[in-house]
Amino acid sequence: MVPRPFECLKCGGFNGHRSRPRNFTEKYILPLLFIRPVRCHDCSRRSWHTVWVGVRERRESKKVHGATA
Repeated sequence: MVPRPFECLKCGGFNGHRSRPRNFTEKYILPLLFIRPVRCHDCSRRSWHTVWVGVRERRESKKVHGATA
């Protein structure tokens, strides 16, 4: 199945990336329904889309976890 392109519902932008799950529902329930949180790269609006919407994977933060000075 070919993924359909992402389109933001607010600004109409086509640049989206996966967002971290925030709560129990987003982490455990939505995946059972083939839905995931997505954030628009242009306006930063967060929304839910099916897994068949083509979006980029999220980038990890540049912070180094556990680094000491």
